[in-house]
Amino acid sequence: MGVSKGVFSILYLNLFFFNPSSSSLILSSKELSEIPINFLKFAKKSEVFDWMVGVRRRLHENPELGYEEFETSKLIREELDKMGISYKYPVAVTGVIGSIGSGKPPFVAIRADMDALPLQEKVEWDHKSKNPGKMHACGHDAHVAMLLGAAKILQENRELIKVRVFSILSFWSVAISCFCMVLGNYCVTILIELFSKRN
Repeated sequence: MGVSKGVFSILYLNLFFFNPSSSSLILSSKELSEIPINFLKFAKKSEVFDWMVGVRRRLHENPELGYEEFETSKLIREELDKMGISYKYPVAVTGVIGSIGSGKPPFVAIRADMDALPLQEKVEWDHKSKNPGKMHACGHDAHVAMLLGAAKILQENRELIKVRVFSILSFWSVAISCFCMVLGNYCVTILIELFSKRN
């Protein structure tokens, strides 16, 4: 089993099961098998696809360097507000952490970087960078659009996300992301501890 299939399996099992000690609270096999099909159908709707492409293009046109992503962060927060997803802001200056679910363990985290690179975009197209010397050359504009798409799918299907799940939707600068890569699995735990103690 590849790493991505393993991660998806863990995410899938954690998202849609109650505590296994109570067998009456587990979704049926039929209900479980319909979840990915319904998610895919929702994601393939032209309005969802067009919305994600639009988000990506707006981000691509307005790239911002790390810790300067104030307009990017604003766009993310506006989209989360439209979806009715609560969030914490600011995190590490411009970061946003949104949540879907009950806030009870286990915790599932999905994340994206949102910073651009100090490069001049030389390709001429309708959605070229409007900020001289800054460009989304490494795909963070697409990462943010995909994470917002995942947020939309999860929010639309929140009744299927059982009480043991708290999804963290985080949009950070690359420095925070590198820190998380070093920490691996501990990153989510540290973030949850940090924010639960503030409230």
